[in-house]
Amino acid sequence: MTKTLPGLGLIAAVVAVAFQINSFQPAISPLALCVGFGFLIANFATWPTFAAAGTALSSKKLMRIGVALLGAQVSVVSLKAIGIEGVITVILVVSITIFGILGLSKLFKMSGDLGLLIGVGFGVCGATAVAAIRPQTRATEEETSYAIALISLCGTLSIFVLPFLGNLMGLSDETFGAWAGAAVHDVGQVIATASVWSDDAVKSAIVIKLSRVCLLAPIVLILTLRHRKYLKAQGQSAQESAKVPLIPFFVLGFIAVAIIQNVFEIPTGIHDAIVLTSKLLLGAGLVALGTGVRWRAIRAIGARPMVMGLIAWALVAGVALVAVRVTGL
Repeated sequence: MTKTLPGLGLIAAVVAVAFQINSFQPAISPLALCVGFGFLIANFATWPTFAAAGTALSSKKLMRIGVALLGAQVSVVSLKAIGIEGVITVILVVSITIFGILGLSKLFKMSGDLGLLIGVGFGVCGATAVAAIRPQTRATEEETSYAIALISLCGTLSIFVLPFLGNLMGLSDETFGAWAGAAVHDVGQVIATASVWSDDAVKSAIVIKLSRVCLLAPIVLILTLRHRKYLKAQGQSAQESAKVPLIPFFVLGFIAVAIIQNVFEIPTGIHDAIVLTSKLLLGAGLVALGTGVRWRAIRAIGARPMVMGLIAWALVAGVALVAVRVTGL
């Protein structure tokens, strides 16, 4: 345990800086900053050897605990608020987003795992979703960092572009909020986008956004089954493939926390503390991830994913707007 303390202390300091910047400018994703800071330190200075044990702990156990605690953001009340028609609409929009981006990634001759990270990140909850599904893919650290950076860029663009387009189309507060909740990726960026419009828009946006977060657990489960199937196809032994559990423990934790959140009345202060702890642990994991990324490998990925991501961002926004207008969400 004492071996991990120096590294955990360093990572905690980096995470604190990222979240402090976010407190001044909420539109900037603290999780994207965590990856960025880890990357910058490792590539333009030196990530100290004394931090190795703490970095390893953060990249695996702490990140998975953070994902499990995300269950505190799952709200049955949000699902009830949008009704069965709204739930179906959200599932369709998320599905079209993921499969559409996978199709675009093939068109642009990209790695399928990079396309999957971008698709789930766009479709569910940004960098958080990328961190949650990465263990169930074969994506490299560079691909993961690239996906998070791209998602953060597009989410930031949404803060400026969506309100401008909403004004041109004369959208109501509720319609614009639902559009932001369905089209923007990171929770903070959803709130920032809707805040530009109105308080009523923020309320609508949060309801839709939280309903998207509910899809994280089933998506991770599906990807786990896919990953086990891949291992068997590659000739891995039954014993080796069994090392990938049918339902990962952090997914079980996510479900358990979600059940507790919706069955019991948790005081607001405790709930907020759990949500913050989840973000901090994910931030620690992403700092560790960033330290393993090398600029040379990022350059090797090339500009195609960036172009594809910008096209996908526009298409996702269009699909979300059509869905909101057609269903009246």
